[in-house]
Amino acid sequence: MDNFYDALAMYYDTMQSDMDPEAWADFISMLIGRHSGIKTESITDLGCGTGSVTVALAEKGFSMTGLDSAEEMLAQATAKDGAEKVLWSAQDITAFDIGGESDCFISTLDTVDHIMDEGALGRLFANVGECLEEGGVFIFDAITMHHLEDTLSDNVFYEDYDDFTLLWLNSFDPETKVNTAELTLFALTEEGLYERFDGELTEKYYPSEFFCGIAGKAGMELLATYGELKDGVPSDDEERIFYVFGKKGK
Repeated sequence: MDNFYDALAMYYDTMQSDMDPEAWADFISMLIGRHSGIKTESITDLGCGTGSVTVALAEKGFSMTGLDSAEEMLAQATAKDGAEKVLWSAQDITAFDIGGESDCFISTLDTVDHIMDEGALGRLFANVGECLEEGGVFIFDAITMHHLEDTLSDNVFYEDYDDFTLLWLNSFDPETKVNTAELTLFALTEEGLYERFDGELTEKYYPSEFFCGIAGKAGMELLATYGELKDGVPSDDEERIFYVFGKKGK
């Protein structure tokens, strides 16, 4: 392991063990069926990480492409059962090139929240708008202010497993709406010792008006919002909101 993020990738799926990829795939499939104006065969997953949701959608018969800039995350993804059904590509999702169009784009598990540069996020949306088939949908989730102000706030969390321990200290700035998490990972080595890795993750809250603005410039319009894995409008205590944008007709 060369750095903190390589180490984090190795243990990411363990830390996400309470996330059911099949449930996420079912939910995304439902949103596509309800809101897409075309038959959806191809899906591009922006920021696919270790590919759990990507593979679950591939198992449903979709032609999946998974993009992520973290090569160690992709290494974990390509080692999964069913990974051979997915086209994987190491790319910056704010400047991706898929060489054509896709029926649907998705971005899940807080991916867009980690993009601090509003211009870069705007370029991501512009690229999606250009590559999305007319009538197709762009589905993504984003954190809420409740998640930052109440759940994370200035709290300290830890996860302790047999082969690693992760500690993270949160610091939320209400003016910038950015949470900075200082993380320390202790990973058990083959020699029975623990190796320490330190890193930092940032998340930013973007209001729906911002998403609608950059989507509109990209030729997309908001079709619906949902609570996290809920067939209904978001409640006040949601940790995440799902957005469904559609590409406008000419």
